[in-house]
Amino acid sequence: MILDLIRHASTGRDGHLDGRTDPPLEDGSTDALCARYAALGWERVLSSPRQRALASADALALPRGLEVIADEEWEELDFGTWDGQALHDLPMQELSAFHLDPHANPPPQGESWGHFERRIARGLHRLLDEPDPPATLIVSHGGPLRMVLSQVCGLPMAMCWALRIDHGTRLQLRVEREDERLWGELLELQQV
Repeated sequence: MILDLIRHASTGRDGHLDGRTDPPLEDGSTDALCARYAALGWERVLSSPRQRALASADALALPRGLEVIADEEWEELDFGTWDGQALHDLPMQELSAFHLDPHANPPPQGESWGHFERRIARGLHRLLDEPDPPATLIVSHGGPLRMVLSQVCGLPMAMCWALRIDHGTRLQLRVEREDERLWGELLELQQV
């Protein structure tokens, strides 16, 4: 299947770990997003249930006459006690350890990396369970987009952390499954 994923529009909180913290979008932040992707045709729009993703998904779905389906599988990682904090306020050694090995160094009191991996994989498998899936857009967050790249394209997570995935970035992937193993390729990466 061909799958589009878009990171939600800006909340004005760059440099913060907003997982379960849910700030609203900046006024007018969906304008460029909608203009950039106006010509793309989707038949279904899924979204993280966080208001920043839902508002972005609604802005993209409305001109197409589509309803947005909220799906918890596409939420951002729960950063636990780090959630909502500015990156410069976090202990740099612990944050670096998390980025180097998130399995061994999850955020304090946050979601385990294994749970996050399984959650995103479940979301992808559910789409592939459909015999003829419609053209689908998923509006989510930076973490899930990076996880999809890792799971589908086989990129090491360290490389995915290094990718610039700004607000409004669109990834288009071909996603396949063989013997319950996900694979595919990145077809396009667009920034707003």
